[in-house]
Amino acid sequence: MKRGCITGSICTLLVASCTLVTYSAFFSDQYSPWPFPYCDLSSLSSSVASSFHIEQGPSSQSQTPTNLSHIVFGIGGSAHTWNQRRAYTELWWRPNRTRGYVWLDEKPIGAWPDTCPPYKTSSDMSRYGNRASASRIAKIAVESFRLVQSDPNQTETRWFVMGDDDTVFFVENLENVLGKYDHEQMYYIGMPSETVEQDVKHGYGMAFGGGGFAISFPAAEALAGVMDGCIDRYAGLYGSDERVKSCLTELGIPLTREPGFHQVDLRGDLYGYLSAHPIAPLITLHHLDYVKPIVPNKSNQLDSLKTLISAYKFDPARTLQQAFCYQSDSNSTWSISVSWGYTVQIYPWILSASDLQIPLRTFSTWQSLPGPFVFNTREFNQNDACSLPVVFFFDRVQNKTDQVLNEESTVTEYTKYEIVKGNNTCNKLGFNAASKISRVRVFASKMNRSYWKMAPRRQCCVTGIFGGTLELRIKYCSHGESIIPP
Repeated sequence: MKRGCITGSICTLLVASCTLVTYSAFFSDQYSPWPFPYCDLSSLSSSVASSFHIEQGPSSQSQTPTNLSHIVFGIGGSAHTWNQRRAYTELWWRPNRTRGYVWLDEKPIGAWPDTCPPYKTSSDMSRYGNRASASRIAKIAVESFRLVQSDPNQTETRWFVMGDDDTVFFVENLENVLGKYDHEQMYYIGMPSETVEQDVKHGYGMAFGGGGFAISFPAAEALAGVMDGCIDRYAGLYGSDERVKSCLTELGIPLTREPGFHQVDLRGDLYGYLSAHPIAPLITLHHLDYVKPIVPNKSNQLDSLKTLISAYKFDPARTLQQAFCYQSDSNSTWSISVSWGYTVQIYPWILSASDLQIPLRTFSTWQSLPGPFVFNTREFNQNDACSLPVVFFFDRVQNKTDQVLNEESTVTEYTKYEIVKGNNTCNKLGFNAASKISRVRVFASKMNRSYWKMAPRRQCCVTGIFGGTLELRIKYCSHGESIIPP
């Protein structure tokens, strides 16, 4: 009898459950079987209800690729030092093409040159005492945003890019890199320092300001809403970039790293650093007054930069890109490294690709220490000729149409430079033959803008010797091809 009652009860419950589920599925708009008040946001106050809302990031609907007209530059400067430093900005500024301002601490004296960006005077930050300058420069991104917002006739703005008055931008590469990202999302893009000492002191998650950084429009808009109070909270920090990073952190926006931004917290000779550039487009260089001329046969840094830029103009995306190849005969094998538009190195012995990609330590840290850096380095001993490569520096470039591949190409030429002075020479096997090379000629197809939107990969090259000239052809690596000694 009990078993029959239990069976009947179970059947009744099953029928009732099925009925409830079926009813809920068809009449859920009119009836909820569990009418708990906290599940109905409409019963809450608007401020409390909004806390339950999960904001979905927008998806970019723009049809046009990002270009220079979408970028607003904000350059931190001083009226007292601008004339001494403006030549760096004049190298990259494109009048009537680039947009933005130099933000000064006060109105400059005399006529303002039309080869420079127009200037604006920053808001007064004197209440911060000896931290006034850092607080003023920290607000440039927000003041640039508000300036754009106040002018309804402004061209569409997608990115705000910050830099110092001694930052050199490579603007075609910058627009190409920013074009990879959805500008309608919140982005903060840049790079930390090259040295551990500076990153430990100021932060590994911070874009160092002199190396430049980019903030997307929505991130700048959010920053504008919190900046004034945020600067007060972080008034004791050292630099403007630390303030910006701290405020963006409060907004939940992390740093997105792009290795082409270069703070250059280095001293000495940048040769080893630039000759082993990451597989990424060159975007900025900074602190160039604190290092030797990057091209040693030039008398000053500006002339050195003009030499690099003369190559850059022919193929921006390829500039400083490193390729490896090997030249072999019955007596020896050479390992060859090309940093396009800058230098060629011939090592009269075998070095693996994993070694060739490591910079020679021709530089020291910002505090003039031998390291550590945030990347590996190879020893550079200028007193040991047998440990050094034969070095060539960029000399000239011209356009050329590749008749076989029917594509636009370049031919760059590099002339030998004696990095070892006097009678300190090496007589080991292979060095005599390498020393007879007086010129290197490099053929390369122009690198397509879309190359940097794909997974990064180093390109390959092949070699040949014609008298005293070494010729190399940089090419896309074929299927299955790898960079290994013969």
